[in-house]
Amino acid sequence: RGMWRSRRAVGEVLRAAARRSAGPRCLHRSEHLAAAAATTRAPRGLDIDARCPRPGRGSRRDSLASSRSFSADASASSRGACWSCGVATTASDLFFCGGCGGVLPALAEGDDANGSLLLFRVLGVDPPRFAVSNDELERAMKNLQKILHPDKFSTAPNVAREHSADQASLVNRAYATLRDPLRRAKYMLRAAGAGVAEESGMGDEQGAAADPALLMEVMETREAIERAGDDAGALGAMASANELAEHACVAAVGNAMDAGDLATARKETVRLTYLARIRDEIKRRLPPG
Repeated sequence: RGMWRSRRAVGEVLRAAARRSAGPRCLHRSEHLAAAAATTRAPRGLDIDARCPRPGRGSRRDSLASSRSFSADASASSRGACWSCGVATTASDLFFCGGCGGVLPALAEGDDANGSLLLFRVLGVDPPRFAVSNDELERAMKNLQKILHPDKFSTAPNVAREHSADQASLVNRAYATLRDPLRRAKYMLRAAGAGVAEESGMGDEQGAAADPALLMEVMETREAIERAGDDAGALGAMASANELAEHACVAAVGNAMDAGDLATARKETVRLTYLARIRDEIKRRLPPG
């Protein structure tokens, strides 16, 4: 009880639980309290790095820094009335209605007040940051799936089942995007207006060409792979060298993101795209086992 007294939403949570006990509109009574309580805080299971953005980095760097915290304005934006109880909901009601505990429609990127980095908010990574471990992301994903999985709403109205399926899909998409360093980097850069072209992976979304030196390196590496043919030893050596290069590149992307240096982050992300493709090409040519 001491924990709940410290939360401003205690009254709403208890009233929501009491209202839900009167009838099976969405969830069973034992789940209403947990569902309503879940809307008062981000999913647990992540160690949040409270690192502050660095000022004075230029317009694009400021763009990235200004997206690094959700809590400041998440509650200010309305997302309409709850389908179940009619109470007005806000962007802070990410999964469940704060009034009745009913499951809400999943937000789309453009619907959230902080929508450009919605997937970080879904998994409770606030402020958004490049350096986040897969173990932390997995714990957050599993915690959310325990309360959002459609099986939890098997006896609920159709609309609740549909919303739970959409919410669970959003959680899965957030996990798939953020657990992969390359996809995470591209997601963050696109949100800051410095996206890397998806088709070629070698330029940016504004049409700027990739570094000629990198293009030459790409060509030489592909020629080396062709010369190796089915030589498992040569391919294995190239795979090991490429793996080391990938790790170094991921570290460089993270350092640039932390510094708000979008130009360097984009350059290293383009290089990481190339290294990932080399890895896949070598893996395809190596014999099984």
